[in-house]
Amino acid sequence: ESLRAFARFIEKIEDQRDILINNSEDHFVKPLETFRKENIGAAKEEKKNFDKQTTKFCQSQERYLNMKPAKTNDSTLQEADTQVEFEKKAFYTASMKYVLKLQEVQERKKFEFVEILLSYMLSWVTFYHQGYVDLEDFMSYDYDLRQLLQKTRENFEYTRDEAQTLMGKMLNENKGLLHAAQWKPQDQSGTMKGFTRQGYLYLMEKKTLGTTSWTKYYCQYKKETKQFVMILYNQIGDKRNNPEKYTLETCVRRASDTIEKRFCFDVTVKEKTMPMTFQALSEDDRRMWLDAMDGKEPTYQMHHIKSEDTMLDDVGFNFMRRSIATIESRGLSEQGLYRVVGVNSKVNNLLKVALDSKKADKVNYDDPSVWETKTITSAVKSYLRTLPEPLMTFKLHENFIKAAKQESKTLRILDVHKYVHQLPQSNFEMLDMLISHLKRISEENEVNKMTVANLGVCFGPSLMRPEEESVAAIMDIKFCNIVVEILITNYEQIFKTPPDGTDPSESRILPSNNNPSVLRPHINTGGAGAKHSEPIPRPVSSIAAIGRNANHSSNPPSRIYANQAPVHPHSGARTKQRPVQIFNANTGGFEIHSSASSSTESLNSAKSALSPRQLGGGPWGGTSPLIDKGPPRRGSGASKDSQPTYSNVSALASRFNQNSSASDVPTFGSVKKRSSNDFSAQPSMSSSMHGSLTGSMSSLSSSKPPGRTVITRYPCVADNYTELSFEANQLITDVRPTPEEGWLQGTLNGKTGIIPMNHVEFID
Repeated sequence: ESLRAFARFIEKIEDQRDILINNSEDHFVKPLETFRKENIGAAKEEKKNFDKQTTKFCQSQERYLNMKPAKTNDSTLQEADTQVEFEKKAFYTASMKYVLKLQEVQERKKFEFVEILLSYMLSWVTFYHQGYVDLEDFMSYDYDLRQLLQKTRENFEYTRDEAQTLMGKMLNENKGLLHAAQWKPQDQSGTMKGFTRQGYLYLMEKKTLGTTSWTKYYCQYKKETKQFVMILYNQIGDKRNNPEKYTLETCVRRASDTIEKRFCFDVTVKEKTMPMTFQALSEDDRRMWLDAMDGKEPTYQMHHIKSEDTMLDDVGFNFMRRSIATIESRGLSEQGLYRVVGVNSKVNNLLKVALDSKKADKVNYDDPSVWETKTITSAVKSYLRTLPEPLMTFKLHENFIKAAKQESKTLRILDVHKYVHQLPQSNFEMLDMLISHLKRISEENEVNKMTVANLGVCFGPSLMRPEEESVAAIMDIKFCNIVVEILITNYEQIFKTPPDGTDPSESRILPSNNNPSVLRPHINTGGAGAKHSEPIPRPVSSIAAIGRNANHSSNPPSRIYANQAPVHPHSGARTKQRPVQIFNANTGGFEIHSSASSSTESLNSAKSALSPRQLGGGPWGGTSPLIDKGPPRRGSGASKDSQPTYSNVSALASRFNQNSSASDVPTFGSVKKRSSNDFSAQPSMSSSMHGSLTGSMSSLSSSKPPGRTVITRYPCVADNYTELSFEANQLITDVRPTPEEGWLQGTLNGKTGIIPMNHVEFID
């Protein structure tokens, strides 16, 4: 996109070309050459070092495996073990450095190459024939691009630091990783999934003269189909050998007294009469192969002890409620809330006392001299970050990331809405309390400078984290931030309305409450001192569930703990497809219909109609429209997220008496101009409307609606003289509707023109 924008400016410049060419050597060629030498050259050096370490490690490993215990004393074997571990560590270090360097070069291409081109473009603009007029146009684009470059650079630096930290952690815990195989099998490829076990094995092959040789293969085994795949290992050539596929019959450990090699086992396949003898890389590796293939070697499985979620209990809820109440009582105008960090020792002391059930009530939050605001905010983030399982859960982490990667903002909101209501009850309550607090902070962003984006950066890694650390997970941190931004921006829709296709009686919508001190149902963690002097009443959110349970059983409703997923009823439920919005001429609004619904379903079905909160009110219907938070494409008519609805029958009737009306029923994504004679050909619908609106039509007023005031959300450049140009956060007055769908008419700085509806938001 930036290259296309640069090309448009290049086409306008025809003078001073000789001067530009003479200066291009310093502004363009040399920076590219420097980038090639410093970055690509460094990557090549890391590649050479990686190849060298790979060769040394493979040679050392082969020598180690070829040692015969019967002919070698114990000290020699121990020395060989040490040498192999040393070479293995060097190989790991070289491989990680090489991968990290490749990642660094790829990321640098995204901003340094564009920066070089940007510098070259600035030299063009310097000699631009039309002077400051065209220069201002370019500088407007230049400013936006620099913001993107700065953000890209910051993301790269943050990602690089996180990757280096992860690499150091993996290297420091190398010894622990070597013993991790005793707990569960390790995935040795990192790229090929779907196999029960995969890794390198040595196959014994007999020669014609009675000698034997050991050939290295990369083997994969799928337990469900008993498919065993062998790929000949070839380090030098780029050509990949064709895999050999077999069907496993038996797997037997090879007795050590029957063969001179260690770590051997026999595999029998249907395609061959003789068994194949393989040598594993270690005793643990052989044990895992036997375990995967149901061999006769006993299976040694170590079970992880699942730690109970003891922190998301009443003590944790009490800490969060009191912290939020304290922060809000001191005012939300302090700059850098949740961004400015407190002293680490004070934060740890606060958490130590506040999360102790015996000392929690003694914490004095009211005195700022004892606990500063930045100490409390840092403690809140630290508490959320150190939960045994993140608030958004490991199970739903990938779902939230995929939802944030959706191209359509509407689909992002719908998916995040759906997954939030799949959280355990305790997690849902805690998240609702936190996001409502963050929304109130974002509403004061002009004073505290904490916009929704800034809050997303602060809380993204705290509320969401993957179960396993990796470079790919670090790259997804920005999508965690996007999820938090969606939660804050669409708080009312996500937490106060059930997802599409959900029975309202089965939803768990918490009551709207701006006070963070709403009490929560008492949950006894069973720990020492986990007592409360007064019972904690159950919140209103559980009333619907209690009523349902009372109809079916006399037993009290069971409590849902933080580490338990809620049980959702499945009887009578049907699969929910991706919703499709269809315009209904009878109601004047858009309705959601499943893509798999039959033709007999009515378009005006009450169960499939969107609520006013989901549709967004029209500009003159008494409700603010739902504005898409990203700059939508202009000139495409009404946005799909801002279809008008009306708050009363009179406004609905007046809509059908206007000159513009829908002649057809457009489907989702299409907008058609309306003509004045569209309804003349539909007497049945007209009579139906008059019949259903009797008594309301007589009270209609033909007076012209008063002009309203809007605030612009995104910058806009006029395409012709009838449109208005504006920047973000400007006020436009005397705003009225126009016959053209998706456009309004308003006045800015004394000039009247039309503006796109999806670029503005009504404030009165």
